[in-house]
Amino acid sequence: MIKSWYLAGAPVDGNALLFPMDCFPITVGRSRECSLTIESQDVSRIHARMEMGSNGELRLFDLSSTNGTFVNRTRINIPTVLNDGDILHFGSAEFRLKCRPTSPTTQDCENFVLDRTCVLQPNLTLPENYLLLEKEFIEMLAENRLDVAWQPIVDARNFKPVAYEVLGRGDHPALPRSPSQLFSLAAKLGKEAVLSHAFRLLGAKKAAKQIDPVCLFMNSHPVEIFSESFFESIAEIQSLAPHMKLVMEVHETAVNEGNKMRSTIRRLRAMDVRIAYDDFGAGQSRLEELADMPADFVKFASSLIRNLDRAPDNKLLMVERLVGIVLSIGSTPLAEGIETAAEAAVCRQMGFKLYQGNLTGKPQLVTGRSNI
Repeated sequence: MIKSWYLAGAPVDGNALLFPMDCFPITVGRSRECSLTIESQDVSRIHARMEMGSNGELRLFDLSSTNGTFVNRTRINIPTVLNDGDILHFGSAEFRLKCRPTSPTTQDCENFVLDRTCVLQPNLTLPENYLLLEKEFIEMLAENRLDVAWQPIVDARNFKPVAYEVLGRGDHPALPRSPSQLFSLAAKLGKEAVLSHAFRLLGAKKAAKQIDPVCLFMNSHPVEIFSESFFESIAEIQSLAPHMKLVMEVHETAVNEGNKMRSTIRRLRAMDVRIAYDDFGAGQSRLEELADMPADFVKFASSLIRNLDRAPDNKLLMVERLVGIVLSIGSTPLAEGIETAAEAAVCRQMGFKLYQGNLTGKPQLVTGRSNI
């Protein structure tokens, strides 16, 4: 099968360059004599060359350029075999190498300019318009290579589980398992809402296998909570696990959005979904809005709870008063990050009703049918 190689260039003046490599060898540089001309002072006159071997291997050669040729952000000094999806830099000019069994399709060319010249501003720092692990990330989502762990949320009086928080994990060998790292990658691709929904969907599928009804706290991402697709995703997971009692966690800074947040709360409650403000106290908590738009639960940030038993009096007084405010507006205060019995004891004295942390149960992967 004949392969068609081409370079997708990083955005220039609102467009992006699509350069088909239909005749080898291909030279890249500032000179008009090159196959691909890059008008930038940090690109050498004849910067690099690509050749196609007899066995179909595509090789890249640096031609003693001043500012270097890079493959996946590593500078090369010897001929280097290229692969579909590699990120190439000629100086600071950034491209992604793509391969198709035929010529680029109409969809490939959409929003691209077919050209053999591009203009870049000199910039010796390598840009990062293309994500190194983009192919693997998309593969992870398409193949549902994800995991979820459930961490118990317990009654502060007896440590008995009353709910579980669904915590996402990656399950792709080339990608991190950590949800924070995965969301950092997702942000570069504009896929935060997609990843967030994928974790919830998997959590609901696990809930559907449980023998007994289960209450699950599920996370949302700030980019999605005011979109119509967010409510559609909630309806989808409810249909998968109709016996699931759902609590949606929303970062407490969302209360700053005023009317939009009020509308979101109304719609979620109409869907029989309760709300938890997450990470309360980690930033600039807005107490007035918190009272105006009370949630069912307020999860105090682990940074407030950590070593609380050894905290100075002024911090103890502050946290105790915040707990009192949360109780007074009809919300349930939940202490996150409980690690020691001493922390738990202080939190109980302050009026916390629920705990979550390694002391009362570490996150556990859920498999098969159970009555956890």
